[in-house]
Amino acid sequence: MSSKIKISLGILSAGLVASSLIMIYSQDQSVSMAEAQSQVKSVLPDQAGKGNPVTAASTVVRAASGMAAVSSNTAEEQKTLQAMELVVQNETLMLYVKRETAEVAVKDKRDGYIWFSNPVDREKDPKASPLYKSELSSQLLVTYYNEKGQLNTLNSYDDSVKKKQFKISSLDKGIKIVYQLGNIPKDYGNIPKVISKQRFEERILGKLSDKDTREDVAFKFKLDEQKQVYEVRKLQDFVAEELSKKLEAIGYTNEEAAKDNKDNGAGSSVQEEGPRFTVPLEYTLDGEHLVVKTAGKELQYTNAYPIAMLQLLKYFGAAGEKKDGYMLVPDGSGALIHLNNNKKSAEAYNLPVYGSDGTFDVKEKVQTNEITRLPLFGIKQNDHAMLGMIEGGDALANITADISGRNDSYNTVGGKFRVMDMDFYTLTSGTKKSSVPMFGQKPFQGDYQIRYDFLSGPASDYTAMAGKYREYLVNKHGLKKLEPAKASPFLLEVEGAFQKQASFVGIPYQSTEALTTFDETQSILTTLKEKGVKDIGLRYVGWFNDGIRHTSPSDVKVVSELGGKKGFSKLIDYASKENIRLFPDVAFLEKYKGASDAATFLDRQKAKIYKYDPVMYVKDSSKFSHYLLSPFALAKTVDGFVSDYMKLGLTGLSLRDLGNEVNSDFNPDHSINRQEALNIAASGTEKLKQRANDLMVNGGNAYSLPYANIIVNAPTKSSHLNLTDEDVPFYQIALHGFYDLAGEPFNMQSVTHPRVSLLKALETGSDIYYQWYYSDSSAVKDSDYNELYALHYGDWLDQAAGFYKEAGTVLNEVRSYVITDHRKLAEGVVQTTFENGKKIIINYNNTAVQVNNKQLEAMSYWVGGE
Repeated sequence: MSSKIKISLGILSAGLVASSLIMIYSQDQSVSMAEAQSQVKSVLPDQAGKGNPVTAASTVVRAASGMAAVSSNTAEEQKTLQAMELVVQNETLMLYVKRETAEVAVKDKRDGYIWFSNPVDREKDPKASPLYKSELSSQLLVTYYNEKGQLNTLNSYDDSVKKKQFKISSLDKGIKIVYQLGNIPKDYGNIPKVISKQRFEERILGKLSDKDTREDVAFKFKLDEQKQVYEVRKLQDFVAEELSKKLEAIGYTNEEAAKDNKDNGAGSSVQEEGPRFTVPLEYTLDGEHLVVKTAGKELQYTNAYPIAMLQLLKYFGAAGEKKDGYMLVPDGSGALIHLNNNKKSAEAYNLPVYGSDGTFDVKEKVQTNEITRLPLFGIKQNDHAMLGMIEGGDALANITADISGRNDSYNTVGGKFRVMDMDFYTLTSGTKKSSVPMFGQKPFQGDYQIRYDFLSGPASDYTAMAGKYREYLVNKHGLKKLEPAKASPFLLEVEGAFQKQASFVGIPYQSTEALTTFDETQSILTTLKEKGVKDIGLRYVGWFNDGIRHTSPSDVKVVSELGGKKGFSKLIDYASKENIRLFPDVAFLEKYKGASDAATFLDRQKAKIYKYDPVMYVKDSSKFSHYLLSPFALAKTVDGFVSDYMKLGLTGLSLRDLGNEVNSDFNPDHSINRQEALNIAASGTEKLKQRANDLMVNGGNAYSLPYANIIVNAPTKSSHLNLTDEDVPFYQIALHGFYDLAGEPFNMQSVTHPRVSLLKALETGSDIYYQWYYSDSSAVKDSDYNELYALHYGDWLDQAAGFYKEAGTVLNEVRSYVITDHRKLAEGVVQTTFENGKKIIINYNNTAVQVNNKQLEAMSYWVGGE
């Protein structure tokens, strides 16, 4: 105990009590502080009028040991745990199971707090119907398709546990529970399906000495007079079990039954039709984490009723109506859903990780959501928090969340997984149309896995969750912090060449035109340097194979209209001399020309992507965007690109789509599910990283993080769904200090005031980022590149240089430090604290505010701290 900590408690010294508490706590880390207090109280009386020495001593112990003041579980939760069985423990966690119901609990030894797979007071829930009470008691929800492609759901409580169709077994560091859901016919192998009349009377009836038993057994078979065989009748499970035991008693074996079946032409048994599933669920302790997984290769279901979605532990850590806190969802940069926010008219949260799978042919797109870049979720309730990280099947996962009051009294957040893909194929005959379901052919065979981390104390908030995720990434991928630099990077995207509709003697053709030649790019860079902009990172888009929407990168030809290979080499030399990091951009997954190696929709059509009408929200077949490259062809395409890239003398590369999207391929000749596609994309990114060394990634999906140095177009906001309450920069909090980060280019953001972009960069420690070209803005007018209008560099140069001069020093001071705290001080006012003690307070309001004894003018900021 620190000698600096002294608390006078009158007659009974808190030091003595604290010593007792420390002794109890250190000897048995499974004992919580509350339990240690109880033990000490039983032998030390309170001192009337002098305060509780035990409570005070607890404060001493927590201060000395770094423990946080935490709230305890309810008496009902403590009682529930006592009725459960401890199955495994390590230095940090204890795993319990209730064998009658298959529910589990995890106790954190660091503070004694208990997390339950199912709410312990669920039977008292006045809002839950019987069905939802069953779901509240379930650990699995299995959604499946019928023959019409319609969805239905079974839960593990009604459809497995109540029927006693589950089995619990021990693992090295945990337990495994195998659920059988639905009507599972039991196989009693020593009951013959068909047996000859002679064999039945001699081998079975002749061996039964009791008359009643003979008559009972004989009644369970039916004689076919024509064939002179006995056929077993349809038996209920308990009747079949009884018959099996009687046959076993006379020595009639499985082998004999199989031979009698074969001799009399009995095929395999015809099982009762209907949905039935076998789903394994494993719980293991791994250090400070609980790992929950379902092995895809062990899932069993019939062809008639394939599994659509599998939801694991929907109610793990569910927060009741009396809890304070929020749920964290990774919508874009991150968003919070306040517990019990009463937004029952809003839809429940349900968004796919890494965005939508592009090989699902979407006819209408009413809303475009921010992409979920990180496969995780969290919940904070009072002084405790839990972070779930999806590390298996993440490309097949959706993050779900809902508030109390809709179906039950609990706030829930978690993950569910897509098992079987399905889409409808439309058949047309004259004026008649009908849709039939088409299913994928290759379900994921790996593990659907979620890793849970647990936090305690008042600081168990979204910043702490981000710190836990950062720690997880560092341990898993060996991430290294950024090295201190002389200046914060200024990131610039320059548009090179593009194709525009032209005509010659009335014949239309596609003309390749320059927006920014290599010489003009060098001119822009020189001007920036003259204006004091240092440490430039240049993303050059549209430098080869017809420009921005280039042909396959498997064969690289530098655009001649930009200056050709000679001009490009000159730019490379200039960048190297001036210490400018050059990142030529390449798209691998989006194929702008040629469908030969494109992926396939479920309806067997090529994955051809169109833009959507902004008014009617339907696919606009007149506005082709691109094909999707099949993951099957990605490795060969990467190899071809690398071969040409290595001849150019480059050390940097920008990936337009490998870290931004992931898509399946339903080609029946080489079907590739989305998780396999992710693994292929990650392997390709790793190979490119080895060749390029310095890698810029667009979007920054989690699987690209082990290879990225710079991430551009990182999410800076959420989708602002009705259920969410506020945005948080979770993405930046988790990754800052390890990557140079930038959101959208400042001059492409849909904000009303350009200064908002600067303030957001300061709040998140992100880099200043602009997108330009040298030509006049009218160059792209009335072309397929209208979205690039008004990007002439001269219109933005002074603003960019001014922002860099204003904020560059501050950004550089925090660049290589992680974010240790982020909080909302008032409406429109936030504060970010960095590892080196720097604090930045941002006022986004259009009026001045006073917070923390500081006056901040409208749209301004304050920087302080050590």
